[in-house]
Amino acid sequence: MRPVKNIIPVLLLIIFAFYGYNSFFQIPEAILTGTVFLPVMLAILALGFTVHFNRSQVFFYVLLIIVANIFHGLHLAETNLSYGLLSGFLPLLLLGLTILPERGIVSVRAIPAYSVLLLALLFSMFMTMTTPVWILQFVLTDWLPPHYFDWTEQSQTVVMISVFVFIYMLILYFLKPTSQMATGLGVLVMLIAQLHFGSKADSLNVFSVIALIMCIYTVVQESWRMAYLDELTELPTRRALREKFQTLGGVYTVAMLDVDHFKKFNDTYGHDTGDAVLRMIATKMNSVGGGGASYRYGGEEFAIVFNGKDSGAANKHLEALREKIATTEFVVNRVSRRKNDRNIAKPVENKSVKVTVSIGVADSSGRRADYIVSPWDLLKLADKALYRAKKKGRNCVCG
Repeated sequence: MRPVKNIIPVLLLIIFAFYGYNSFFQIPEAILTGTVFLPVMLAILALGFTVHFNRSQVFFYVLLIIVANIFHGLHLAETNLSYGLLSGFLPLLLLGLTILPERGIVSVRAIPAYSVLLLALLFSMFMTMTTPVWILQFVLTDWLPPHYFDWTEQSQTVVMISVFVFIYMLILYFLKPTSQMATGLGVLVMLIAQLHFGSKADSLNVFSVIALIMCIYTVVQESWRMAYLDELTELPTRRALREKFQTLGGVYTVAMLDVDHFKKFNDTYGHDTGDAVLRMIATKMNSVGGGGASYRYGGEEFAIVFNGKDSGAANKHLEALREKIATTEFVVNRVSRRKNDRNIAKPVENKSVKVTVSIGVADSSGRRADYIVSPWDLLKLADKALYRAKKKGRNCVCG
């Protein structure tokens, strides 16, 4: 589901880009004149966003868009060879910068990325000035019958490079379906389209603007994720819970969930295994029934909010969640604490352990007429109910 969710905004922007390209000259002249400055303003905004949030991968995407516009706008790639090198290198550079890990924008670790860009620029300039026969043959030769490529003015080599990079990026996206990977795929399509249609005003404006919007969107989205989603479990954080509480009214239920004996579990099997337990529980909580919204409250504590349901209606879904977690086989990959003669830890067979949770519940349906219970009051009541569940023997739901 995640690959589809992250790619939908990019697909919509791509569709809008091609619609805008076809309808570009139907825009009133007064508006059309103003759009000349739109790519410049968006490029400055995108660079500012990527530098502020230190998103180096998207920063380099923006640089490639700027390079394409500079070469087009200043007519620096007028020969077939120079245009072919520009059209071939930009997709390859985008792929290379996507594969390189995030190293920051201004850091020693970012040197390889800047080196790749500089070498590509120097190579292209040298080839354009010297025009050796072998580079002409490689870039401009027809490898297949020309009538298969009569739909484009790009050389067959450039078309093959573009197709190869697109397929490679598509595979990378489905292996790692993040919003940044989706943006890289979208920027690639926009660059290929812009280079295919040439340096006309409609091509420069429309495809560049949409590519820059993609970059800005992914930086904003990633910043939102950092602020509102827990990195370990990918559940919404306490900040998101606070905003949820501001929208609640009428009848609703708040539940607090805690992992039983979690400290002992961490001490026995290690924090990495403890993190794996939290991720497993978060996965189960994401599928809780009854429209419950799950949050990581902190540490091994979680919260679930059922809007429009009292505790009686919510309890059956919480019981189902508790039972699902208790009956899930959790396998611990352990390493023995005993050492051999070489002081190396010996691997031990995987061990299956039981993970259980205790849940406390409170709802707003029993409030007194002269006292309005706030969601935070209910959270405290649910927390007290949670401790009663602990005293009762754990692995149960208490109201």
